[in-house]
Amino acid sequence: MAVSAFGTWAYNVGIAVYAYERTHSAAWVAVVTVGRYVPALVLSWMSGRLVDRLPRRGLAVAADLLCASVMVLLAALAAAAAPLWVITMVAAVSSTLARIQASGVLSLAADVVVESQLVRASVLAGAAEAVATAAGSAAGSILLVHFTAPTLFAVNAVSFVASAVLLASVWQVGARRRPTRSESRRPGGSTSGIIALVWPLLASRTVAACVYGFDVVLLTVIASRDLNAGTSGYGWLLSAAGVGGLVAVVLVGRTEGWRIAPVASLGLLLYALPLVLFALDPPISAGIPVQIVRGVGSVLVTSTLISGLQRAVPSPMAGRIFAMTQSLVLAGTCLGAVAAPALLAAAGYQTALAVAAVVPIAAQLLLFPALHRFDRGQEDLVAALEPRLATLRGLRLLHAASRGTLYEIADGIIEVSVPPNTVIVHEGDDADALYILVAGAVAATTVEEGQPVVLRTMSAPNYFGEIGLVHGVPRTATVTAIEPAELWKVPADVFLAAVAEAGVSGALSDTMRVRFETTRSPDPQPTPASNAR
Repeated sequence: MAVSAFGTWAYNVGIAVYAYERTHSAAWVAVVTVGRYVPALVLSWMSGRLVDRLPRRGLAVAADLLCASVMVLLAALAAAAAPLWVITMVAAVSSTLARIQASGVLSLAADVVVESQLVRASVLAGAAEAVATAAGSAAGSILLVHFTAPTLFAVNAVSFVASAVLLASVWQVGARRRPTRSESRRPGGSTSGIIALVWPLLASRTVAACVYGFDVVLLTVIASRDLNAGTSGYGWLLSAAGVGGLVAVVLVGRTEGWRIAPVASLGLLLYALPLVLFALDPPISAGIPVQIVRGVGSVLVTSTLISGLQRAVPSPMAGRIFAMTQSLVLAGTCLGAVAAPALLAAAGYQTALAVAAVVPIAAQLLLFPALHRFDRGQEDLVAALEPRLATLRGLRLLHAASRGTLYEIADGIIEVSVPPNTVIVHEGDDADALYILVAGAVAATTVEEGQPVVLRTMSAPNYFGEIGLVHGVPRTATVTAIEPAELWKVPADVFLAAVAEAGVSGALSDTMRVRFETTRSPDPQPTPASNAR
């Protein structure tokens, strides 16, 4: 995302400056912004199911390559001084494809990254995008000194190709389920149920996008009229915000584990409120620090909300929810971009800046109670899992696992009770889950020369079934309850996502080696640290 973001921010500078230089009108900047975003808003909303049904990596790569082709066409049209409405229509195609790519990448990240690392991954993504924002905006400003806007469109085409190459190298995994935290809120885990759970995050993300919509229009006016920096000053202001994003990376890293409501609200406050300082007509040297502070707020609110969505939304629905997120971001951007010139014309420059600063903060304050309830709900769900953690930590398989990974496994557990003489798994069956023996005892058997042979008996706490999952082989033994037993069934997708962590894998290498050896030699003795498939 950072690579394509570099080109996109250079392109954002270019298309805003291109519209302003051709018309010298803030209203036309808004028209171009809204014109390229409204079709994308509708179509990206409709593309959600496409993201869920198609391989996410392949979809994102294809969207990148199509974006590159559209950028080449856009550069040619701009160089030929095509009508601005034609430029806007072609830009709308690119915006739609870019939103599909973003939905695919965010959903893919939720699949590839272990849940306990999602916040850290969001921080790194924020850092990379902050660098891209700063570098792309600065590059756009520098290029505009020597070249025309179509050059920036061509740069964006190259960035999309580079992004496609990088995405093609990402390991594609199956969807992780993560059922309890979201599905428990509504039977069946329907899309409407997930929306009912995460709507405060979606609404807050829309408010932040509205601030960006104000920026698209107001910063061009601020740079050219009040900072006396010309249209290239627009790029420098965006670049300063990117530098602020780098500072935010450190802050977000320190807020890991904090509640979403205060962190996101603080971020929005830092993003919106400093806009009023531009009403004092500061020089460019003072405007840059203001933008750095705003960049801190922008990354703080965005990364906090996105990581919250990635944790709360089940992977099978991630494409639809993130497509909706992209549509709401576009809707917020369009609202801000339309409101800005209307406010400039009706109320004047200083009033427009005051409204752009105060209204989003007021909206965020109204959302704060709902965000707080979301935080409390997530904390209650985590607290409900605490009794399971001690049992999981006591298993040799998981002794090196992080607390976040244990929560992820605990969250995916399905409780099973079986009476004596019940066969739990059959030798030769497909391996579909790990079983954790919480109470009771079981026996692992195989058949040799037509006769059943007991490999081992296991008493709680113990586990079995991991080798078939890790190696992708059928069950290598039959496991039967020899007294009433309580088991935790961990679905394969949940377990395999968790074992991606190094500590879990280290324990697995030892236990699987022992287990392979004991499978081949009958052993009637209990083996608390070993497992059967």
